[in-house]
Amino acid sequence: MFSFQVNSIPLKDVIIGLAKSFEVEYHHRCEEYFLNIPAHIGHGQIRGINFDNGLGLIIYKAVFNQNIKLEFTLDEVHPVKFIYSLHGALSHQFANEKIKHSIEEYRCAIVASERKNGHIIEFEKDVLHEVVSVEIDRETFSVKERCELMLWSSELKNVLTDIDGKKQFYHVDNCGIYYKNILQNVDEYKKVVIAHKLHLQSVTLEMFINQIVQFDDDALNSDQRTILRIQELRRIEEASIYIRENINADLSVKNISRKTGLNPNKLQNGFKYLFTTTMNEYITNIRLEQAKVLLQNNEYNVSAVVLAVGLESSSYFSKIFKKKFGITPKKFKKLHEYN
Repeated sequence: MFSFQVNSIPLKDVIIGLAKSFEVEYHHRCEEYFLNIPAHIGHGQIRGINFDNGLGLIIYKAVFNQNIKLEFTLDEVHPVKFIYSLHGALSHQFANEKIKHSIEEYRCAIVASERKNGHIIEFEKDVLHEVVSVEIDRETFSVKERCELMLWSSELKNVLTDIDGKKQFYHVDNCGIYYKNILQNVDEYKKVVIAHKLHLQSVTLEMFINQIVQFDDDALNSDQRTILRIQELRRIEEASIYIRENINADLSVKNISRKTGLNPNKLQNGFKYLFTTTMNEYITNIRLEQAKVLLQNNEYNVSAVVLAVGLESSSYFSKIFKKKFGITPKKFKKLHEYN
């Protein structure tokens, strides 16, 4: 395993220090610093930038050919880290402990070390790592956001305002869907330096906001949570497949909720995210598309089609069919009777 010490806190100096350890040059555009991973270690890039409000952003996007350990060991109170593993697991360890915490793919962790103890982060070899860490300088953030912090009652407030690092803190849970495509958007406006920097600041703020909102959602019972997690998207996809294959079954929100293990709020959020529609609208559209196919089959009359697609009222079916296709089911059937 290759081990590298990081003896600085501003992300500019973190990148400069890593570049020296990696024996490569660092680069920068204004306040954004980055280095390219050298071939003897792997390939990829590490980037970092700090903002005036106490927030910073560091992005690891790399494949290492050896296990890599980064030891953040500066003799100061360390920033709070909001760590997001978007691809490939990594491990986190407080420098004063032997316990390693695994941050799996699509997991979000909040870590704050005690006193001046640092952090140790390890990356496994031969794995694509896409990791984003929002770094919060507690003292600067507490000063800049003093008024708003006074009005905030979340447990997370105590972590972010603990400028002396009196208490260690560790929290991890599945990432919300906001984070799924975050690295796809992070390079927008790259050719326009001022727009790119402002965009990075905007992305950092959005990640910060989403994490503090998600932290409170994490504290709720599973049936009360409203934020859809990335891993839960697969269950939404499975629900859509079940709907298409069982169009005349009981497709109530209650029944689909029971089958997927997702509460109704998450079901609706998931369908809106994947299909830009509510679950009920999705079901109706699938039923109408299936009805359109069956009406072209001479073996089905309109009444049989209504039952086949799981509806009970012929008049309701006629109404929604005409609204979608601009023609009544009977007229549509007539047009295709002899085809």
